[in-house]
Amino acid sequence: MNLPIAIKQIIAFTKRDFFSWSTYRTAAITQIISIFIGVFSWGVGAKYVNKPVYEMYGGSDYLSFLIVGITVGNLIMPLIQGVERQLNPWTLETILMTDIKTPVFVLGNIMWTYLFSIISFIPYLIIGTLIFSAKLNTNLLATLLSFIISFGILMGLAMTSTGIRIVTKSTDPLTWAINVLQNLFSGISFPVIYLDTIFFQGASRISWFLPQTWVYHLCRQSMLTNANLMDPNIQTEFLKGAMFALILLPLGYKVFWWGVNRSKREGTLGWY
Repeated sequence: MNLPIAIKQIIAFTKRDFFSWSTYRTAAITQIISIFIGVFSWGVGAKYVNKPVYEMYGGSDYLSFLIVGITVGNLIMPLIQGVERQLNPWTLETILMTDIKTPVFVLGNIMWTYLFSIISFIPYLIIGTLIFSAKLNTNLLATLLSFIISFGILMGLAMTSTGIRIVTKSTDPLTWAINVLQNLFSGISFPVIYLDTIFFQGASRISWFLPQTWVYHLCRQSMLTNANLMDPNIQTEFLKGAMFALILLPLGYKVFWWGVNRSKREGTLGWY
């Protein structure tokens, strides 16, 4: 089969990283064992505090609520984190000097990590559902759409951060602030509406201004409540999340290339 050269290059990068990983057998075996121990440790802890999440998502149990969060962490986040690691002030000059297109270079270098992240997620799904009785009520079309919207949101943030770091050669304060706030307000490990109980009535409104909140919210709606895209209320929620993606993705693209072009003009592209 005659594959396009870009696909062949991505496969070559993936094979390189796989063979590099599998060469160190002791490290590979201990990593796999750590995954299974981590799954059971997570499952026991989640089961201990398991209770219905009445505030949102149709009273789904807390264990299932956490599994969707792990889904986001394993199926969406690695792509975005890979882009941030590959496109930065320390690697970008080298990439631009090669004859390989930037998207191919980035995808090739993150593909094995992403595949391993998917493999790592499978024990969470199987053990979580079969042993710890987590229950997912998934609408496949809504889940696919939520993943697409989430990817747009997070990729926009990643490119914005990268574009600024290419110029400043240090942490991007704007994206840093958003990421710090997400730990408390985006509902990673609890429904955001619970903030009204902990702090003050209306505190959860802050959450809906954070892009990451919509990543977790749309994925949980899709995978816990069998969200019907024909429902006007569901359509409204997805439209709100899509607006973040439609704003952040082109904005991130512009900021990224603004940073690259400015560094080229100033002659600082390879500085770090």
